[in-house]
Amino acid sequence: MTTVVLYGGTGKYTGASAFEWHSPEVGSVHKFILFMAHVGDEAQHEEAVRELEKFGFTDLEVGQGKPIAVEVLNEPQMQVFQKHYEGALAKGSSIVWYP
Repeated sequence: MTTVVLYGGTGKYTGASAFEWHSPEVGSVHKFILFMAHVGDEAQHEEAVRELEKFGFTDLEVGQGKPIAVEVLNEPQMQVFQKHYEGALAKGSSIVWYP
């Protein structure tokens, strides 16, 4: 069974990402939430760090992963995160970064 696990943290954006995405300014430090698909519901911290590096982040501080309770995405204030949940299921991961 595939579960989406959330990892919160901070990191510096280097600009050296493995793909094109709506990224922050190079050299800036941001808080983020990584949505990452896993088989099972166990957090995989080292894999999450590697995925964040693919997004172009370094100097990472990453919290423990927590499986998302899917039903919370139906709450009005949480609906903005639905696309990230779906992106993680479709592509393996999705990231939200905060200015």
